[in-house]
Amino acid sequence: MELFWQKLMAIITAFFTMINVTLFPAEPEQGVYGETEKKVQTAFDEGEFSMGEYDIVVSPSGDDANEGTLENPLKTFEAAKEKLKSLKISDCGTVTVWFREGTYFIDKTVEFTAEDAGDVVYRSYPGEEVSFSGAKPISGSWSETEINGVDAFVTDMPVESDADYFRSLFKGNKRLSRPNYPKEGLLKVADPKTDEAVVPENEAQFFTHSAAFYAHTSDMLDFANASDIDVRVMHFWVDDLMPVHSVDAATGRIETAKPTAMTIRVDDNFVFENVKEALTLPGEWYLDRAEGKLYYIPEAGDTPENTVLYAGAAEQFISINGAQNITFQGINFEKTDWEHVGKDGSFSGKCFDESHPLYKNIKYGATHPQAAFETPAAINIVASSNINFTDCRFENISYTAVKFDKAATDCKITSCRFNEIGGNAVFIHGDFVVPASTQRIDVTDCHISSYGRIFNNAIGILLTHAIDCNLTNNEIHDGWYTGISVGWNWGYSPNSTNGINISDNLIYDIGNGWLSDMGAIYTLGIQPDTVIRGNVIYNVGCDEGRYGYGGWGIYLDEGSSEILVENNLVYDCSSQTFHQHYGKDNIIKNNIFAFGGDGAFRITRNEEHNSLTLSNNILVTDNATMYALTTDRDWFIDDSNLYWDYTNGGNVYSGDSMSLFERKSMVIMVARGYYNNAVFADPLFKDAANRDFTLATNSPALEAGFVPFSYNAGTNTLFVD
Repeated sequence: MELFWQKLMAIITAFFTMINVTLFPAEPEQGVYGETEKKVQTAFDEGEFSMGEYDIVVSPSGDDANEGTLENPLKTFEAAKEKLKSLKISDCGTVTVWFREGTYFIDKTVEFTAEDAGDVVYRSYPGEEVSFSGAKPISGSWSETEINGVDAFVTDMPVESDADYFRSLFKGNKRLSRPNYPKEGLLKVADPKTDEAVVPENEAQFFTHSAAFYAHTSDMLDFANASDIDVRVMHFWVDDLMPVHSVDAATGRIETAKPTAMTIRVDDNFVFENVKEALTLPGEWYLDRAEGKLYYIPEAGDTPENTVLYAGAAEQFISINGAQNITFQGINFEKTDWEHVGKDGSFSGKCFDESHPLYKNIKYGATHPQAAFETPAAINIVASSNINFTDCRFENISYTAVKFDKAATDCKITSCRFNEIGGNAVFIHGDFVVPASTQRIDVTDCHISSYGRIFNNAIGILLTHAIDCNLTNNEIHDGWYTGISVGWNWGYSPNSTNGINISDNLIYDIGNGWLSDMGAIYTLGIQPDTVIRGNVIYNVGCDEGRYGYGGWGIYLDEGSSEILVENNLVYDCSSQTFHQHYGKDNIIKNNIFAFGGDGAFRITRNEEHNSLTLSNNILVTDNATMYALTTDRDWFIDDSNLYWDYTNGGNVYSGDSMSLFERKSMVIMVARGYYNNAVFADPLFKDAANRDFTLATNSPALEAGFVPFSYNAGTNTLFVD
């Protein structure tokens, strides 16, 4: 009987709230929630140059036959590394390799193994700018011409083999654009030719492999050099970037030299890249393999005499396998080239075999359909410990920038800048073993922007199989896909990822309507002791007209369990600000979830167990649903949250949409066991319309048990571009 009266009183309270009974003063007072004052710091104290007994100096004007002193420096990174190895240094403390100002071209991967000297710091000389570059200059031989009706520069560039062909061209610190067709908008698949696709077992829905499809003939051109064109097909969370084998403009048939990772569907979006006929805009370029010519559309101020461009020549700078105690400090890593992933069918899996009619076309294997997983890294660390990067800059890297691979331990990336990265900025990976062999990798105080620029479904920070890692105080923005992704296990089977600290990150302006099924922070699998805390997230979006769903703030995907989500501020997401696909025993408390385009909160799949506990949060919408996909079953527990809709006031609704026939009122939800101890009132933010979420001292959120918090999201270092 007591339970009956409790539920009755809850329904009565909800009813009076629905008719706008004001329970709290309207005037906000002194703010109690806001951003803490940021302390700007330098990444490290450069100090003064002091030559140790075993130290080495390297300079672009040096000579590898020199001794490596300040007066007689070496010339190359490789020579310094080999000199240290030959000295067989031990018990002498830390040795420093000092690089004098200038650019060092790395045309061959520098390899570190267990035989190389440890306790070494490779760093810039104090006050000097040092860059490792994977690109060679092109200058002095330009002549003026015309192409496609516009003025252009041209120079001889013989391509006698694939080794002479490059896909990246840079001007200063800017990657120049290959010409795309169409110049604006996207094309649509007319016929996916599913009858020619390879269908792996149990994967018929999403992950069939195609190497042919039809475009609309009205969209086709009579392409020159069709085999140097790439086609990018976008579907859900995958962008398949594939080299073209052939194009039939009359029928619209396109055959590719690489299979898709995901099923092509009618009306999937696609675009052609590296199209000679589309070379028209300033800053675009085209390497004509057949002619042996490089074309460039000049920008304002360019002349044939002053134009210096840099062609990508190297794909990887450093490989570290079995080494330890190596630090890179104050080094710029910049300008690398790329190739399609899966060359020679190395990732072909269950793709085309010799019996398939398209087998003869295939030069590259299909890749993993998520997170640019198999994209190589410019710096790759395997089975090594205490490999650190401090105050380094990674820019115009065409693949993933840094990867900590299997059995890497106790490594740090601190106060580094990542900009214009082709794949993932940082990838932490390990074998699928429990416990994970990749452990204690920290990414802290880094600024990551414009990642996934070539492999669009790449991540700012991707962590798959690893434990006890800190991803903290990073600023991540302007990526086509997820900001931070943790876990690589779908469902409830044992997971080798746990103990991940995802705290105080500032993540914004990601998605940009390009891909789908993404979040600022994304997790997979059971992850005991993983914490998502103190992050500030905003402007996360997908184009619902294009793909239909999936721009979430915090996204706990398949099997995500035993994760604590607290003290986060999430707002302005195209879908819900919080989404859990399915999982169990997650704790979601003391967060602000505001202004999701499709509402505040969603759990997609009902299960027999408790999915999560939602308590002491502030959830606000603006004419959007509070809880999406509601059912009659108890599939989560809520308790002591504040809810408010800025259009409807206390009249908050749940359901699939705000349609009159689909929405469910708070009275209905209370009767079903939800909105327990809820407060339905304006939280009294200082200026919600302008996204100032400072709380008044008399905010009714305090009655819901919300504990005001200050945040310190983003970097502590001031990065200057």
